[in-house]
Amino acid sequence: MQLAINTGSISHDTREAIAPVHSLGFSAVELNLQQAELAYGFTRTPNLAFYSDLARELVLRKLTVTDVHALFLNGAQMFSARSRCDVLALAGQITQTLGANVLVVHPADILDSEEWLDLYIADPRLRPPLVDGMAAVIRELQRGGVQMALENIQYWDGTHGTNDADVMARLVEALDCRVALDVRRGLAHPSLERWVELLGDRIAVVHLHDTVNGVEHHPPAASDWKQMVPQLKRTSARVAVIESSANRNPGLIKASREYVSKLIQAE
Repeated sequence: MQLAINTGSISHDTREAIAPVHSLGFSAVELNLQQAELAYGFTRTPNLAFYSDLARELVLRKLTVTDVHALFLNGAQMFSARSRCDVLALAGQITQTLGANVLVVHPADILDSEEWLDLYIADPRLRPPLVDGMAAVIRELQRGGVQMALENIQYWDGTHGTNDADVMARLVEALDCRVALDVRRGLAHPSLERWVELLGDRIAVVHLHDTVNGVEHHPPAASDWKQMVPQLKRTSARVAVIESSANRNPGLIKASREYVSKLIQAE
């Protein structure tokens, strides 16, 4: 399992984010797409040249992109099915440009709404409630060799979202896609054992972080990773991504990488 760091955990300026990656002990990144850099706005004309230039810079810096994390959509993009389809298609194109083959997506990127997802969960006869036109985009991604990995996200209290192992198992089977497992979020939904049992062979990426005083995305350092990492090693995940946007202290990030690396390498 290869260790990587999410670029958004270092900076929202991707060029600034990749500069210290080696000094933090990493040689690979999960590249988080950023609104200002993609620049998909009013005229729907994205800045793809930025990512062509970035691909060359990554080669010069001898950095590997393990996977790409799709854009966090803004309100205008969420309001338009066409825009959501456009943005996902662009994310797939960028994934290829950067030499990766896994694209991490959130349910809001591809599913119509929380309410339709709830109806889908309640009725086993229903098909996944994809945004209008999204099925064609997903098929095109698959034809291009890009694997979509759906992340476990719960947006609202009292709802499932995709942060439920049984719900996720049904969705990814229907969509024929992979899973990006946020380990800390999934622990109580219902358990890490259940995620591994149902989806171990579908998990492509695992996201590792700690929650401190209710705040997510601190570098993973808690003692319970000693029990969790061996379970994660039983899955098909090839990438473990450290997330640290809540605490970007370089010393803590390096210590976290060393801690997780030892756990991964342990027999």
